[in-house]
Amino acid sequence: MKKLFFSFLIAVFSVCGIYAQSYTTGDMTFFGNYSGRIDVTSSTVTVTLVGPSTSWLGIGFNATTMDDVGRDVIIFDGTSITDRSFNGIGVIPPTDTQNWSLSSNNVVTGVRTVVMTRARVATEGTDYTFPLAAQPLDVIFARRTGSTVIGYHGAGNCGTTTANFTLGTNDFVMESLKVYPNPSKEFFTIEFPDQVTKGEVKVYDAVGKLIKQQNVSTIENKISTTGLSSGSYFMILRTDYGNATRTLVID
Repeated sequence: MKKLFFSFLIAVFSVCGIYAQSYTTGDMTFFGNYSGRIDVTSSTVTVTLVGPSTSWLGIGFNATTMDDVGRDVIIFDGTSITDRSFNGIGVIPPTDTQNWSLSSNNVVTGVRTVVMTRARVATEGTDYTFPLAAQPLDVIFARRTGSTVIGYHGAGNCGTTTANFTLGTNDFVMESLKVYPNPSKEFFTIEFPDQVTKGEVKVYDAVGKLIKQQNVSTIENKISTTGLSSGSYFMILRTDYGNATRTLVID
């Protein structure tokens, strides 16, 4: 019964974003003046493109050539995003259902930074479901030098790369959180990861009742178990750098 409850509790926290992890490609350099980044959470994907403000900027997913018919691609023309799919070399990718939202579009001294978001899981066949895992992804990219009119990008203005998703920085930091001794009889000690100096701990019992709430820091980093019965408990540590969860066992 307890195992079932803890599985349910973890699932609930995952939906709420407390237990969720994020993944990122980090900054990918396509050309000297064109780069991109993909960040993925359990629910959303965010694409950031940085390039000349006088060019349209395009990026495709799970593709290495425009002959990968039906594969997902988006193009930003300086004003709006168009959701498209490849339909052969030399063919302007036709539009499909628009699923991307424009988060920001900023130009500074001729350099555009555009940020776009979409649900991580695809809602149509030509959209790509982004992985929520550390794994490689084929990315195809293009720009049209000196024009935001969507058309042939010209020789030397496209390419492919293999992006490698890795655990997001905040998640990576929180993965190194240590709680010991575990099992324990009197108290648990929290050893914070680098950068993290304080947080709030919440401890839940086997039926989901909040039984302990405490602010902790690198100086005050012990959680007393006085008055708690033997058994398994679920702990959440909330910090400015992300959240971490651990199962605590009291002897």
